[in-house]
Amino acid sequence: MFLDSFKLSDLCCGHEGKYICSLKKRFDPQLVNEPIQIGKLSCGCWIVLDGNNRIGLILKHNIDAKIGEFPNKIFSFIKNEEFDEEEVYYWNPYPKPFSYILPLSKQLNIVIRNKKTFESESDYQNEINRITSLLTKNMHECHAHATQGLNKNCI
Repeated sequence: MFLDSFKLSDLCCGHEGKYICSLKKRFDPQLVNEPIQIGKLSCGCWIVLDGNNRIGLILKHNIDAKIGEFPNKIFSFIKNEEFDEEEVYYWNPYPKPFSYILPLSKQLNIVIRNKKTFESESDYQNEINRITSLLTKNMHECHAHATQGLNKNCI
């Protein structure tokens, strides 16, 4: 399905907007009860259908983590007919890879924490809107063809 060298950061996040992780502990693959569900969009990109927080925890400690570094039981690859792509786009109309979302989410958190450093409320709000727009409004740019380790003809 994937080459062992496929980077987890190239997976698209299934949630729209800023990455928010509700999990705080370090990811332990031995404690996984349910696998991270991954599906392929019709464009050829792979998206996390369930397990975005766990992918985020892994990437928080190793942004270059590769799929081959984890036991096979960690991931479940969902066939196209087993999930509704329209529903995926309903929840996240513009999916983007974690490699795009995580740095912008970090930047947004810094802006929010440093609100008092802005000269005016409107400057602050403009910066919030700019970053939020990058996270939510930019169209999905399919990078499936260029991503090393991805077999477009899978599933």
